[in-house]
Amino acid sequence: MAYVSLYRKYRSQDFEEILGQEHVSRTLANAIDDGRVHHAYLFTGPRGTGKTSTARILAKALNCEKGPTSKPCGKCNSCVAIAEGSSLDVIELDAASHSSVDSTREILAGVPLATAGSNKKVYVIDEVHMLTPQSFNALLKTLEEPPPHVVFVLATTEAHKVLPTIVSRTQRFDFRRIPADVLQDHLAKIAKQENIDVAHEALGIVARHSDGSARDALSVLDQLSSMGGHIAEEDVERLLGGRTEDAFAELFDAISSHDLNGVFRVIESLVARGADMRQTALGVLEHARSLLLVKTAPEAESLIDASPEDRLELVAAAGNVGGTALVRTMDLVAHALTEMRNAPAHRLLLEIALIRATSPETDASASGLLGRIERLERRIGIAGAVEDTPAPSVPAQAEAPAPARPSKAVPKPARGKPAAKPEVAERPAAAEPSPPRAPAESSHVGLGHIKDAWPATLKEVSKASRRVGAYLTPSRPVGFEGDVLAVEVQSAFHRDAMTQPANRDALANAVFASLGIKPEIAFEARGEGSGSSPSGTDPSPANLVEGAPDETQTVDHDPIELVKKGLGAEIVEEREDG
Repeated sequence: MAYVSLYRKYRSQDFEEILGQEHVSRTLANAIDDGRVHHAYLFTGPRGTGKTSTARILAKALNCEKGPTSKPCGKCNSCVAIAEGSSLDVIELDAASHSSVDSTREILAGVPLATAGSNKKVYVIDEVHMLTPQSFNALLKTLEEPPPHVVFVLATTEAHKVLPTIVSRTQRFDFRRIPADVLQDHLAKIAKQENIDVAHEALGIVARHSDGSARDALSVLDQLSSMGGHIAEEDVERLLGGRTEDAFAELFDAISSHDLNGVFRVIESLVARGADMRQTALGVLEHARSLLLVKTAPEAESLIDASPEDRLELVAAAGNVGGTALVRTMDLVAHALTEMRNAPAHRLLLEIALIRATSPETDASASGLLGRIERLERRIGIAGAVEDTPAPSVPAQAEAPAPARPSKAVPKPARGKPAAKPEVAERPAAAEPSPPRAPAESSHVGLGHIKDAWPATLKEVSKASRRVGAYLTPSRPVGFEGDVLAVEVQSAFHRDAMTQPANRDALANAVFASLGIKPEIAFEARGEGSGSSPSGTDPSPANLVEGAPDETQTVDHDPIELVKKGLGAEIVEEREDG
């Protein structure tokens, strides 16, 4: 007797045996029992998830001698003939090899004819998206109004390529990837029946490698059975190699940690497996898209084409990479894909794109500069960026005294004589040391951080209320003492408007959105209170702009100093105003 492969031998024979597609099997079974069978169905989903098997089970359920029934007996002549593929009333057509309009018309010529003794004549068209537009048009009229004894089942892995006019005339069922744990249990059951000595952990590797396809998993198990003896995890890994998805995850870990050696190592492993570099680049784009969706729109899981296990890993990996870095990587790889059309060195082009994504300093373009700035922001934790390391704490004695506000909550510190250099802030008299600062909501946030993030804060305010945003244009933070933030606005009118609780809360919420703290806020008009410049004169309008840097901020929080440190820049020339 000829050997039968495992995926054919253990093909599902009834609705209860279909793996991981309960939403499909239950709906179809109920429709058969209720007598509400539609004349056309569209089964779509990844390969090996049971589309064709379900079509055959549907045909058996409709034509069983005890039916129509949702539980075909599997023993009558009709059920046996359908299972063996010899039934005259179940016509299976491979659209990939019969895509021409003449082939379609030849098949459809038998539609009006009566059945050969069965209840229904079932047409199963596999890979229906391969039909030409002319073939679809030939099928359209028959699909719209078929004879009452005919049922169409269209199966495809690419539903978006099927004409909308065809889809609208069918009931669509989306088949999903089979979870790895379900596949692992299924493989263990079959291995026991076939007397295959394989470790349970090795079956887990097979299940993950099959990417939700039962047919692929059984094909690998069939291959492993030829090894003989006990099959361990190492045997499976040597046979299959690493998963492509695992390689992409390792690649983006290297990109996020700026590990060029890791990038080259992943590319080399993919080349050693025989991977096509253009397809690899497309895979990198798809993985970056999945990470970006998980990071920015976690509720849109349906847009990610991945198994449940891989989705969990995507969620964990998304926290280690910035959204800007992902978009920049996608842009670089997409550009490399465009260049691959006319260049033979596909590997080199992909490696150059990944080098630039991993090390922005190697990219002299504006995109590379943005990448370096983003990496700097992540290191020092300014402008609301995600912190890779804790922001440096500034000693109290190194900070300029925070200006007081009109309220009694923050007493105005005593001022000493003006400093010799106008750019150095005045300090309180040595005889009267300033009282210790009360702890803020977040100990690493100081006045310099608030000033750096002020433009972002004003944008958040404008999103919530344009009117409040107008009251704060222009404005600037001038003091942060304890948990009280003093903000200078344009005039007394703006001060009185911002003192209203609703407006004050809008700004407090914006500060929380940009810095993660929610201080008490006091307002003062320009030219009054502590908002004056260190020399005692009112600040010029040029200085009173959104997020304008203040001369009293410390060097540790000076954006110019931060950029100099992060980019290794030097000041070439200094010019004085006026």
